[in-house]
Amino acid sequence: MTSTTPNNNNNNNNNKNNNNNNNNIAKRVGIPKPRKPDAERRLERRFGQQRKIPRIVHQTYWSREGIPDELRKISETWKSINPEYEYKFYDDKACFNFVEHEFPEYYDAYVNLPKNVERSDFFRILVVLRKGGVYADMDAGCVKPIDTFISPTDALVVGWENECATDERAYSRHFARKRQITNWVFAGAPGHPALREMANHVREHANAQFMNNTNRNTLEKNGPGAFTDAIMHAYWEDYNNEDDKWTIKVLPRVAFGTHPSESDSEDGLSQKEEKNVFVAHYFLGSWKKDWGAYGRDGVLNKINLIAHSVKGTLPEYRESLVKLDPGFKKMQHQDERSQYPVTALFDPPFEVIVGGMVPGSNGDAYNRSDTGNGFFLDDFLYDDFSVSSMSAQLTIRGEYQPGTSLRIRTLPTSVEAVINVLERNLPLRSRLAPYKQDPKEEERGFLIDIGANVGYFSLCAATRGHKVLAFSSLTTNFIVSDMLQSAIARNHNGDLVKHIDDMYPSFSDAKTSCSRLATSDEERDRCEHTAFTTLDDILFLHERESVGKLLGLKKGQRRRVAMRISATRRIARPLAGSLRLFDSPTLRPNVLLIELAGGCNVHDEEDTGNSVERKDDLQGDASNLEALNYLKNKLEYAEIYHAGPVCDSYGSDAITNVMEDGSTGIWCEVHDADRVFQDLTTLLKEDGAIENILFVRA
Repeated sequence: MTSTTPNNNNNNNNNKNNNNNNNNIAKRVGIPKPRKPDAERRLERRFGQQRKIPRIVHQTYWSREGIPDELRKISETWKSINPEYEYKFYDDKACFNFVEHEFPEYYDAYVNLPKNVERSDFFRILVVLRKGGVYADMDAGCVKPIDTFISPTDALVVGWENECATDERAYSRHFARKRQITNWVFAGAPGHPALREMANHVREHANAQFMNNTNRNTLEKNGPGAFTDAIMHAYWEDYNNEDDKWTIKVLPRVAFGTHPSESDSEDGLSQKEEKNVFVAHYFLGSWKKDWGAYGRDGVLNKINLIAHSVKGTLPEYRESLVKLDPGFKKMQHQDERSQYPVTALFDPPFEVIVGGMVPGSNGDAYNRSDTGNGFFLDDFLYDDFSVSSMSAQLTIRGEYQPGTSLRIRTLPTSVEAVINVLERNLPLRSRLAPYKQDPKEEERGFLIDIGANVGYFSLCAATRGHKVLAFSSLTTNFIVSDMLQSAIARNHNGDLVKHIDDMYPSFSDAKTSCSRLATSDEERDRCEHTAFTTLDDILFLHERESVGKLLGLKKGQRRRVAMRISATRRIARPLAGSLRLFDSPTLRPNVLLIELAGGCNVHDEEDTGNSVERKDDLQGDASNLEALNYLKNKLEYAEIYHAGPVCDSYGSDAITNVMEDGSTGIWCEVHDADRVFQDLTTLLKEDGAIENILFVRA
């Protein structure tokens, strides 16, 4: 199951077979081919009432009498917040009896495990495998009712614990995987195949020695390392199943993986500040030996740890120590092509497939799935590769809001504003209405998502029952398009979302620009043989049958239309390929969201604004200032708002979209367009900075 080989000859054949599977554990293995229509499967999964995970909470401690008062108080939260759940407690004797009677095939392995913590890890798997329900460590407290994060149709619910760019960074923090699932709390249906696979792994490796580091050995044997492998293997093995019997929900880190400190600066998550903490782990019991992940923690090393913590270089210092640890070994295969599921905490929730962190050339970490690794990145669609990138934000918080922090609740977010318009509400005055059912066919909105990335906006709209035309940018990073296609299939949204991955949101000399930006013969050859397609080509000139079918419009009928242009440095490029759309009486966008990325280059710095009165249609080489004025003056959007660092620079008085309930949002209304547009093109220069600009029709 894991690529780390134990020092025992009996496992050689088994490990050989397992290693052959490791490269595929976190990768897409094919698009499901459902036997039922997407709409029927989607509604069954969303509204099914036959509960798979029983309402039971399991906890264990060596003896009931020995439970400290602090742990007892934490444990009480499961009963007080969830009175409808049955509570079961097991001391050591009860655990031995349970395994002996319920799982005689695993009893010898259970008894022979050398550490109490290893038996504890094994017992939690077995008790949920047999009885089903929720397992929680004694120092993990319930924060929100269990039924808020477990639905009746869920069969296994787990949560991400960490994400690190390198093996060394993960190892330095006592993780067994660069991206790891926690096992201090999880929930499952009886008999779930992932739990059975994990149980078999522990039995086969009960006496195996994976490495000299005793802590890491436990993590590989039956801790989070092995647990992560089993969950991911089962997830992709189940991917092609025609039913949803053994679903696996993987929650973002905020759900189970926050830190109890006031502000855990290394992770950016805090239990006291985050709004979507479901379970709080207080780390009151540690089983790890003093021989840590990076050598013996002597006095000098502890002093250095404190010093580097003060200087803000603690991660780098820990990473440097790992290289001195003779027990360090590389981890299970996870690279930039790996794909991982995470549940978006939207209403209703849905699955997203995201990429993993990899080290950048400057030493910083970034999420590969959010950056094109090809020649269109610099001038066209662009995503911030810091913590604000789409995959990273979804992994951390299950939400995505470019340009602003989601640590403290900010309403409405960009996607909520867009969907408010699709649902015939004012974009920035009210919260998104609770989801109850899909709209009627004639009431479905239509989102055009240019540069969909891993698909958060597209999937949010489809999950609310709206139709979506999602475009992936034409880059050499095909992995992103693959992730979105996988997510569409996983959420059974094929009837609502049309994904097009060969669209070029640009201007007439696209091929010339492509060749200019190409960095290799292979890329230049691709430029020569690519039939560049704009949005207008797809909707009007070369309308595809599938697009017409998706729209499903009768003569004279009109949908509410929203258009999003993802993080781009050059507004004019995608707009120039969409001008017929803005003249269309049936498809003219009611709201246009532009994510303007910092680091603008080429002509913007030289633009003086003298050409903003250009009479003809917008050209793809126009500056951002020209494009913004074109939208305001020629396309006549009545209201304009923006959110991000430029809005923040104006101060709190500029944030005018006070919600109907009295709460304050994050958006500044544009009253002086000349000043704001000039600021947007001159102040937004930092790479990775994003300003959200919302154009709304009256």
